[in-house]
Amino acid sequence: MKPSLILSLFVILTLISAPNLSVAGRTGEKCPDENTLTRQARIALVEAQKLMGEEKIKEAKITLETFVREYPEENHAYVAYTMAGIYLEQGKMEAALAQYEKTIGFCPAYAPAWQNIGKVCYDLGKYSRAATALEKTWELTGKENHALRFHAAAAYISAKAPQKALTILEFLCSGQAGAPEENWVKLLVHLSIEQKTPGSAVKTVERLLAQPDPKPYLFLLATSLYLDMNLYKKAVQNLDAYGLIKSLTRAEQILLADLYNNLGIPARAAENYEKSLALEPSQKIHERMATAWFDACEYETALAAAKQGLTTYPDSYALWKLVGWIHYEAKAFVPAAEAFHQASTLDPKDAKSLFMYGLCSCRAGDNESARKALQQAACNVNYKDRAMGLIRQMEAAAEKI
Repeated sequence: MKPSLILSLFVILTLISAPNLSVAGRTGEKCPDENTLTRQARIALVEAQKLMGEEKIKEAKITLETFVREYPEENHAYVAYTMAGIYLEQGKMEAALAQYEKTIGFCPAYAPAWQNIGKVCYDLGKYSRAATALEKTWELTGKENHALRFHAAAAYISAKAPQKALTILEFLCSGQAGAPEENWVKLLVHLSIEQKTPGSAVKTVERLLAQPDPKPYLFLLATSLYLDMNLYKKAVQNLDAYGLIKSLTRAEQILLADLYNNLGIPARAAENYEKSLALEPSQKIHERMATAWFDACEYETALAAAKQGLTTYPDSYALWKLVGWIHYEAKAFVPAAEAFHQASTLDPKDAKSLFMYGLCSCRAGDNESARKALQQAACNVNYKDRAMGLIRQMEAAAEKI
């Protein structure tokens, strides 16, 4: 058989064994020496190739097993590698792994065998061995196929060795491996947050954001990092910037609103809550929006938002209470009393709404309703003194009449 045919067989087997990890296999001193194949080994390999081409995998396996049994001293890296590919075709992962290990025993620098060890070990859950095998493949193929190192990092994570994974990811995202791919940077950020070591990830993301025309996903990663570091101002700046480039999802819109609320900018919070409601109605978010308008001292807008919410969510205790406060601030005590009454009815444990119902009823001149509400509110230790004080004031005023 011509050498080119022998080599083509092993390239095909490599692609079959590891479809997700592309390796540019080197020739020469780093591959098994085809010239060292004995006559019997060549005959067995040719026959096995022929049978495999005819999809007679079982017969090909028997051919090579017979050769190894009859000529054990003539076993060769190519024979073991081919046998590994056959076992892999049959789904016999452990047997395939044993043959790949035997292959590198014959030829320690054979990159395709190391690559397949990495893939098979990963599939078998032997993650630490998978990681070291993939790193070895990266070294043997000239340290240029950085996808191999990324897969090694993923294997280290599965092996519960996050620091080893971080070391690889920091290198991949440093610029030493060229422009980092999106999934490399995302995994670096995710793992850095998980391990509570955001330093290198922050430097990487900030460096990439400083370049001309940064990719939009970087703004989201920066948001996640700054949130984890409790740097809310920077988080909101990056999420806002992302929103100028891409449409925010409902969850992202709510997060942006919550961040503005946290920073004490309720008007911007309300605007973003409103945008999220346009994507999907929600009682909770409607309550937050109306409250944010109130906190921004936009009372008319807050009242309109609260009333609109009550048409859809008439049992919203929070919205009724907010309506009460808005009317109270405007000294409209009759509607304020009605709203606080609704709120206290919906949540009987809310002593504050009950007290405010009594107070507003008193200010509106409805002494009977005020007395009943205040007597109930006085049962709460926090409002006892104020409620009883109002009752005494009403009684004193009545005596003067």
